[in-house]
Amino acid sequence: MVIVGAVLAAFAVTGIAYAAVNVKFSATAKPNKANKPTGLNVNFAVTDDAPGALQPPIMNRVVIKLPGGKYNARHFKRCRLASLQARGPKGCPKGSQIGKGTGVGMARPVVQDPVNGKLSIFNGARQGGRDTVLVYVFPDLGPTFVSVGKVMKRGGKYNLDFTIPPIKTLPSAPDASVTSVKTKTPRKKVIKKRGGKRKKIYLMIAPRKCKRTWKASATFYFATGETKTVSTKQKCKKPRRSKRR
Repeated sequence: MVIVGAVLAAFAVTGIAYAAVNVKFSATAKPNKANKPTGLNVNFAVTDDAPGALQPPIMNRVVIKLPGGKYNARHFKRCRLASLQARGPKGCPKGSQIGKGTGVGMARPVVQDPVNGKLSIFNGARQGGRDTVLVYVFPDLGPTFVSVGKVMKRGGKYNLDFTIPPIKTLPSAPDASVTSVKTKTPRKKVIKKRGGKRKKIYLMIAPRKCKRTWKASATFYFATGETKTVSTKQKCKKPRRSKRR
C-alpha cells in the first residue's frame, strides 16, 4: 500500500493522471420473474475521454456481482479448458454451450479499424471446487483465446470473476483493448429422470425476492492499475400467487 501511495503521489506531482475511463454496464435477467427460470444478458462498453486518447486502457479483469438466485451448472454438460483451447468449440461436448455474444477491441495506432470477435460461452469444468464459465473468443484479427470466469456464491449472491488474457492482433501491434461486449445466456434446461419421472432442471433461477428492482454491479480492472465500478438495476416481477379454490 505504501508503494502504491508513493506512485500515485508521483503522478500527482508530475501532472500525469490515469485515463478518464467511462464504462456503461447492464446485467439483465430475462424473463424477470422472481424465483422462476431465467436467462442473463450482460453488456458493457468502455470509452476514454482523456484528450488525445486513441482507445481505453487494456482491461485484464472483470468481476460481476449478481443479486442471487440459483445456478445449476452441475446438472449440465461441461467443457474442459484444455479441450476448448486446443480444438475450439468442437472440443466441447454437445450441450455444454450456454450462450453466445460479440466483442469489439481496438489496437491503435497500428490497427486503425475496430477488431470484432465472436464469443461462444460454455459451462466449464470445476476448478478449485468452483464452477467456471468459459468464453471462447474468435476475433477477426489475431489468435483465438479463452477468458475464464470463476463462479462464487457469497451470502446468497453470485460473483463472476473473469480474467482477460492479453489480446494479440499483429506482431507489430500493441495488445487490443476491449471497448464493448454483448452476451446472451438464454433460459436453458435439461431433462433428468428421477424415480421414473422426467423433471426439468434449468441452468439459472432468478432471485427469490423482488422489491421492485434487482441490483447488480461490475468492477473493471485495467493494466494501468485503474478500476471502475458501475452499478445497474432492472425492474422485476413477483410470481403470481395461485388462487385458492
